[in-house]
Amino acid sequence: MKQLVLIGVLTLAVAGSAMTLVLSRHEGRALFIELQELRGERDRLDEEWGQLLLEEATWGTHGRVEQIAREKLKMRNPGADRIFGVQL
Repeated sequence: MKQLVLIGVLTLAVAGSAMTLVLSRHEGRALFIELQELRGERDRLDEEWGQLLLEEATWGTHGRVEQIAREKLKMRNPGADRIFGVQL
């Protein structure tokens, strides 16, 4: 009788351990899939960031700013008589 109870307890322990293993592996796979998705998103965001930096550099070049200042804002360089504090 004791052996039958011991076999039953051991069977339940093995079954419980097997279920824990299955759930653990399932969770590990789900987390790995999420990790891969997050890495893909990170790579996409890194690419977008690089494109934005390039765009910012293009929009902010000295030549472009000067062109807009001259054409749209009608700005011009001041004459020497309008510059104060500079010795000529």
